[in-house]
Amino acid sequence: MSGLLVLADSVGRELQHLLPTQRKTQRVNLALLVATMLDVRSATLMDLAAGLPRPVERIDMRFQWIWRVVMNPLIKPDDVIAPFATERMALMAEQGEPLVLILDQTKINQRHQMLMLALRIGRRALPVAWRVVATQGAIGFEVQKDLLAAALAWLPPEAEVCLMADRCYGTANLIALCQTHGWDDRIRLKGNLSVKSRGRSKTTTGQLAKDKVFALSEIHLTAHDGPAHLGIVQD
Repeated sequence: MSGLLVLADSVGRELQHLLPTQRKTQRVNLALLVATMLDVRSATLMDLAAGLPRPVERIDMRFQWIWRVVMNPLIKPDDVIAPFATERMALMAEQGEPLVLILDQTKINQRHQMLMLALRIGRRALPVAWRVVATQGAIGFEVQKDLLAAALAWLPPEAEVCLMADRCYGTANLIALCQTHGWDDRIRLKGNLSVKSRGRSKTTTGQLAKDKVFALSEIHLTAHDGPAHLGIVQD
């Protein structure tokens, strides 16, 4: 047995342990695909097809096999990743580590963008959930909310959670969602958000940066009623 097939067998046994109700065909196919991806170190379908240890001569037949696996509606990524993410998050919480979730967006092609949620482990980000949307701009709050709802079920109840996100997600809605779940947040904000603060007239985040304000507590952003805290890094 080749090293790649040994790796696939190992991945399959772990899937069977964590997903005992998963169909054998799905488990075997996923294990082989994961092992191939680890071997070729690429997510490009043609690279995977070239490295796939399937007894067929034509590479297009391997490509079709991969396409059928990834398009199988019975294989739900959230369900497959859930036991792995839950196990890792529980271990980090037991060790007293805060769970830092990172929300980011990546362009896949000319039509599609992917919203990804990752768990920070040391200096690396481990992807745990994602959504793909046909759009040219930032993926909206409803998709963000759905993605975070999936991860919410995996979090240990006692965990300290912090959500980090870039400025295209810096909205009052996302901050309110973090407050609802009791999470900390480190979300970059655009400069055009309106800010209301005690002792100050209504202004914007951009103007506060120009005024060289470093921090404000108990502020209200845009139409959001809940108080938030604002820190401004002066580069």
